[in-house]
Amino acid sequence: MAIRVAWDRTPVSIHGDKEHLQRLVEHLRNNHNFRKHSLIMPDRENDEEAVLFLYAACDPRWITEVI
Repeated sequence: MAIRVAWDRTPVSIHGDKEHLQRLVEHLRNNHNFRKHSLIMPDRENDEEAVLFLYAACDPRWITEVI
């Protein structure tokens, strides 16, 4: 899965294609009960297809479990 996480932003943003971001959201919800995120939306600032934002602390290992 090709995603990019911008940990230096507030809120943290995750960039990639829509399908991979949807799988990541499902993984976070089902395995870690993480629900504080935005909807997946078009990425207008970067070359990636889509972006979502995390509104709570997230363990980076949770994201790497899906990659």
